[in-house]
Amino acid sequence: MKRIRLSVVDFGRDYEFASRLLDWVKDRYDFEFVNRDADYVLHSCMGWDVLKHPGVRIFMTGEDVRPDFNVSDYAVGFDRLTFGDRYYRVPFFRLRKAVYERLRQPRPPLGQVLARKTGFCAFVASSQHSDVARENIVTLLSTYKRVAMGGRIDNNVGGPVSNKYVFQASYKFAIAFENTSMPGYATEKITEAFLSQAIPIYWGDPEIAKDFNPDAFVNCHACGSLEAAVERVKQIDQDEGLYRRMLSAPCFREGREPEYLRDEAIRAFLVNIFDQPHEQAFRRSQGRWSRKYERRLWEAFHRPDLHAIRSFRNLTRRFRYRSPGTFSWQPPDERLVRNIMDLDTF
Repeated sequence: MKRIRLSVVDFGRDYEFASRLLDWVKDRYDFEFVNRDADYVLHSCMGWDVLKHPGVRIFMTGEDVRPDFNVSDYAVGFDRLTFGDRYYRVPFFRLRKAVYERLRQPRPPLGQVLARKTGFCAFVASSQHSDVARENIVTLLSTYKRVAMGGRIDNNVGGPVSNKYVFQASYKFAIAFENTSMPGYATEKITEAFLSQAIPIYWGDPEIAKDFNPDAFVNCHACGSLEAAVERVKQIDQDEGLYRRMLSAPCFREGREPEYLRDEAIRAFLVNIFDQPHEQAFRRSQGRWSRKYERRLWEAFHRPDLHAIRSFRNLTRRFRYRSPGTFSWQPPDERLVRNIMDLDTF
């Protein structure tokens, strides 16, 4: 079993998701967790301690933050992008392994699900830091029927609920709105609604139908507006046959888990990083400007005194040689133009 000296940094106080990522390969490698002189560094977006480590850097996050490939050799994130062997999409909901494992199982018998339904729509929110769309959907739905609010925000059920899944299971619909809308950024919200056997009313990732079956949830992006989404919810609520079909539909398209979300696919990405010789695993540039870029970041976050001195020096230079804060269009270099035109004489 290959021994891997690994540092885990910049995750704040919660290392759960770092553990979930390493779970895919923990049976293949003997991880030795160290604070310095690591061969590999797994880091997130909660700080800049990664700059203290010269090893192979692997970025991951569950937040709507994109990786900086000038700093990181590899990354897992939410964007649907291709960057050779340096990047793999692992959306946040995939790291919630216990929930995700349940989604792979067949949906429970419809009669059993329907027997628990006593209300119209549930919503559990505990953070005020979200897009105004979340507040708007609650307002719009509430003009039709009561929305049961079970979180710490605008609670109307007598206090925060102790079990979100059990609470949502009593309602036909569950609002599953992300805090922000970004292509590819999908957290646990839609999967928690699915697992509660409530029809998710989803907003967040405009391309969410690439991950989940569009016949099984209300996609506000596909509806075109929140008002249209509410009309769609009303239609489903008033059509028992349509409601039953959606509630019975598999969470994934045609009942098949997307290939890129499979355990073996994610595992293969990580194995490629750790299996190759360490000296060949580096991907970030070691060029002059790349080193200068990283040095400036390091100074800004770890030596603010040096950063302040350098910034003051650059400011004085700008005042000395050109007027600061102005832009003038620069004509083409006439010497270069003439030199190129001289090629026509050959």
